[in-house]
Amino acid sequence: MKLIRKVMPLAVAAALTGFSAGAQASGFALIEQNASGIGNAYAGGAAVAEDASTIYFNPAGMTRLPGRQAVGALHAIKPKTEFTNTGSTLAAAQGSLGGNGGDAGDWAFVPNAYLSWQINNQWFVGVGLNAPFGLKTEYDAGWVGRFHALESEVKTINVNPSVAFKLSDAVSLGFGVNWQRMEATLTNSVNYAAGAAAGCTPQPACAGPTVAGLTALGQNEGVATIEADDDS
Repeated sequence: MKLIRKVMPLAVAAALTGFSAGAQASGFALIEQNASGIGNAYAGGAAVAEDASTIYFNPAGMTRLPGRQAVGALHAIKPKTEFTNTGSTLAAAQGSLGGNGGDAGDWAFVPNAYLSWQINNQWFVGVGLNAPFGLKTEYDAGWVGRFHALESEVKTINVNPSVAFKLSDAVSLGFGVNWQRMEATLTNSVNYAAGAAAGCTPQPACAGPTVAGLTALGQNEGVATIEADDDS
């Protein structure tokens, strides 16, 4: 009993750690990878093999699709993301507090297409094109959280060639490779005036010529942009 009591918390902790990693990735994950699974919320998606989109969920399912089959879909997604400020105060050398940023969500269109081809009674090949990850928010310029984020966007495209082999009526094997391209853009406002004032001692000196000059020229804020892309 003592051993069980010690092992159980460790097992639970390990399981929760696994769920945590999955939850972080799910923030960018797009489940909308075909049209046929939408109606049943993708229940049993890896086993159903209703159409060629099984290439993404389980390539072995191609052995249930005779001949050639092509399917595709386009999903329109419109998230709603709004912020409400209830108590922020103006920081030193900040030009204005700013508004709530409006609705940061925007329309996104997520495509996918799949082609499966039966070579003979045992061999099947296919290829899928989809976008497994993506996210975009864009707040109004000058909003209260502009120094944290203005536009944040992640886009991916995934190409998935696959092959399946029907070993018997009860057993099929599948294998696929995913080549994925990701592009990310992150922008936020930069408080130049606060940066210029950071070294001022005592603090009232921060209202001196350097900061005042930046404000007078309308250059107390700017925009920083980070763009990145990679293949895997």
